[in-house]
Amino acid sequence: MAGVKVQLTKYSYRSFTSHLDNEGVEYTKRIQLSEPMAAGFSIEVISAIAQATPWGALAIAIVGWLHARKSRKVIITTKDNEIIHVEGYSAEEVEGLIEKAKSIGVIDTSNEK
Repeated sequence: MAGVKVQLTKYSYRSFTSHLDNEGVEYTKRIQLSEPMAAGFSIEVISAIAQATPWGALAIAIVGWLHARKSRKVIITTKDNEIIHVEGYSAEEVEGLIEKAKSIGVIDTSNEK
């Protein structure tokens, strides 16, 4: 299974990667010099082929992270360049979107803990 690039703002990095860790989602931090200025960090999440639902844990982490605070947003850009704001989707729906994702933007506009 291929990976999906996730762009994180400086306020979203710590809390979002903590949700990934809690769900057992593996990721690697990426260093790319051509990133947008607003993107504080970039990680790549790689799906394990052996899992029955390869993107399920990532979908659960995304939905849980979004529900924790209203200042959080997740935007998925599909391979067809469709832009989807993930708020209000179930974990199952998010899993289907991740399967089509080219990249995922994770934004938190608040630095509150």
